[in-house]
Amino acid sequence: MTAQNKNIPTLRFKQFEDKWSTSKLGNLGSFKNGLNKESKDFGFGSPFVNLMDVFGKTILEETDFGLVNATEKDIEVYSLKKGDVLFIRSSVKRSGVGETILVAKDLANTVYSGFLIRFRDNNKELDLNFKSYCFSNTPFRNELLSYATSSANTNINQESLSQIRLHFPTLPEQQKIASFLSAIDEKIQRLTRKKELLEQYKKGVMQQLFCLHYDSYDSGDNHDDQFNQGNQKNHSKSQFRPLRFKDENGKAYPKWEEKRLGDVAVINMGQSPDSNSYNNQSIGMLLIQGNADISGRVTNPRQWTSKPTKKCEIGDLILTVRAPVGSISKSLHNACIGRGVCSIKNNMASNIEYLYQFLLDYEDKWKRIEQGSTFTAVNGDDIKSIRLKVPSLEEQQKIASYLSSLDTKIESVATQIAQIQTFKKGLLQQMFV
Repeated sequence: MTAQNKNIPTLRFKQFEDKWSTSKLGNLGSFKNGLNKESKDFGFGSPFVNLMDVFGKTILEETDFGLVNATEKDIEVYSLKKGDVLFIRSSVKRSGVGETILVAKDLANTVYSGFLIRFRDNNKELDLNFKSYCFSNTPFRNELLSYATSSANTNINQESLSQIRLHFPTLPEQQKIASFLSAIDEKIQRLTRKKELLEQYKKGVMQQLFCLHYDSYDSGDNHDDQFNQGNQKNHSKSQFRPLRFKDENGKAYPKWEEKRLGDVAVINMGQSPDSNSYNNQSIGMLLIQGNADISGRVTNPRQWTSKPTKKCEIGDLILTVRAPVGSISKSLHNACIGRGVCSIKNNMASNIEYLYQFLLDYEDKWKRIEQGSTFTAVNGDDIKSIRLKVPSLEEQQKIASYLSSLDTKIESVATQIAQIQTFKKGLLQQMFV
């Protein structure tokens, strides 16, 4: 008999040996549907928690959401209490069913919509923080999804939910588990915040490099070599002027020249091969047809063509030219390019990484053009006509290296987050029954 069949988890802290208790969810508390209001009642009144607003979080401590016109009776009936668990019973995505958020303290004047589980007032069997992991661990989710039904959405009804079993150890072991997992969550949150700050910083740097009026730059300004980092007294001044590097002698590089992208890059528009030539047998050349063949800013082709047309090479930039327009990535392949993309090479006047960083910043401009219009594609002339300010090759290299170093830092933090999340997922599978 396996440890799981004995109501003992695979992985646990050494000081605990007792079997876990089991109880049906319906015996531990009650289920409550939230407040329903007409659209005219939203936008004023009492704080209001829409379950979808907190999707993806685990703990609800403060509310910073919408408002709803709730009566005194509504507030009395639908206020959130410490220990409540907001629960998603229906979702388009199967993985969304059973997503929960724990209410960490009484929110007497805050009402909710959706659905929640309210544990009995006298229930002393479950630690508050342990509850937030009761519903996210793998064994519980596997049982929950076995009860779920699917049509347009995946759903679980109250009757089925009430029959699902919760397994839990003694309170000391619950607290130990919750404390351990909470420390992991805090590390994920810190790293996530670090990643956000790095992304914000890079965005600010790119705005000052690519978005400002460069003619306002005065080469006599005293900027630090590395973008005047940390010089707080010059912050308000520098946000109106582009950031610049200097050469090895501390002198400013030549003034940037305004050019068109076609002047500094070779644009190769894609052409789709005969669809009869597509195959999954590695016959011919890999095919990059559009956005579906790109993942994580690099090419990720799904199929081959035995009759290649236009081609790109390893190291080329790949720009999507059909919805979504303007997404930039790098090619890891010698491949055929279809009509959904074009390839971009640098020429003698440009650095390929500088062009990549410029087009990365330019993505937002494509998005603004797309919004509220029928704009779904661009042609070669559109791309060649993009205006940009071009520094000397040496300054391009310094700018590209600096921005690439920021990308490396961001990617490193993202990798750490992914590794810890994978580690936590394994714990949620092994530390629960």
